[in-house]
Amino acid sequence: MNPCTICGFVLHGARALWTTCQACHDRILARLDAIEEIWPRLSAALEPGRALGGQRVSGSPEPVLPLNGRILALIGPMGVPNTLYLRYADLTLARGISPASRPPGEDARLALALWGIRKHLPWAVQGTDLTELHRTAGRLADELRTVTADADTPNVPCPAELADGSRCTGRMRYDRGRNTASCRTCRTELAPGEWLDVWVRLGQPAA
Repeated sequence: MNPCTICGFVLHGARALWTTCQACHDRILARLDAIEEIWPRLSAALEPGRALGGQRVSGSPEPVLPLNGRILALIGPMGVPNTLYLRYADLTLARGISPASRPPGEDARLALALWGIRKHLPWAVQGTDLTELHRTAGRLADELRTVTADADTPNVPCPAELADGSRCTGRMRYDRGRNTASCRTCRTELAPGEWLDVWVRLGQPAA
C-alpha cells in the first residue's frame, strides 16, 4: 500500500499502488475549475489609470505592487497560462509524449493547459507525484480570487499627505469585515467615520 504523495493518506483497494488519493485528485480538479471560472474576471478587475510600478513611500520599506501590477503578473510570462502549460507539459513528458505546441494568446494557452491536465490526470494519479501540480493550482486559484475580490471592493483615492508634502497616489480600499479602509501604498488606515467622510467628499469610487 502506497501513501498519497500529496497528503500522506495510505491508499487501499484499487488505488493501493497509486500515488494520489481520490480526495486530492478531486481537489486538483476543483482548483482547475476555479481557475477556469475566475480567469475571465481579470480583465474587468484592471483599474484604468493606475500606475504599474510600486511606489516607495514613508512608512513602507518595500514597494507595494498595485492591483494592476498583480493582475499583470498573473497574465505575464510567469503567470497563470504559462505556469499551467508547464505543468501540462510535465504530465505529457512523464508519459513519454510531446506536449501540444504552446499557442499564442493567454486565453488559448490557458485553455490548452487546462484541457491537457484534465486529459492526463486520470493516468497521472496512478504513478506520478502530483504535489507540485496540486500546490501550483491552489496558489494560482487563491491569487486569482484575491485580485478579483479586491477589484470588487469599494475604493477611493487615498487622502494621505506624505512626508515630502506630496499626495499619496494609492487608493483606499474598504474592508467590510473590519469596517476600516486602508491604503496599500502608504499604509494609511481610516476608521469607519473617517472613511465615511472621505467617501462622502469624493463621491462614488472610480470604476
